[in-house]
Amino acid sequence: MKLNNEVLKLIETVVNKVAQESAKAATQDTLVERNFFQETETLLYNYQALKLKVAQDEEFLFDPEAYTTPTNNRSKDIIRFSTSNTGSHGLDIDRYTQGIKSSMMRTRQEVMRIDRALEVIKDDKYYEIVPMKYWDGMTIESIASDLECDEKTVRRNKNRLVNKLKIMLFGADALNENVRVLPD
Repeated sequence: MKLNNEVLKLIETVVNKVAQESAKAATQDTLVERNFFQETETLLYNYQALKLKVAQDEEFLFDPEAYTTPTNNRSKDIIRFSTSNTGSHGLDIDRYTQGIKSSMMRTRQEVMRIDRALEVIKDDKYYEIVPMKYWDGMTIESIASDLECDEKTVRRNKNRLVNKLKIMLFGADALNENVRVLPD
């Protein structure tokens, strides 16, 4: 079946339009919305766990065999087959240790980043709100009672401190909740 010139022209127009839109979309920045305040709170809530994880990883790296050697109370029904040079327990200790080191370095870097941000606000009159709220899990009401101030004061100062921390943690990107990100 032969297509007439009008149909061919229409197909060509549509194809060109789609190609132009695709090219434009590929070269334009895309907006990605991030809630830096919420991300900062997430880091604060998990700060103690991150510090503990670094300590556990350091302990493992000091004596990896103590953590990877099977104990006698494990099920004998589970059999591991391994063709690598891993020893009797089927675990490539070098590869596992390298993975632990990589994870620990990323976690340690995140802890140091949070430490530096906290250093900026440590002399603030209301600094204690941060550990009370995020690490001790206290409610706004109980913090207000402990600090002998109004709940509104606690909320206002908690938000003010978290806003300072978000700038320290995320830089200028945290000034705007919409961040321009280049496509991959």
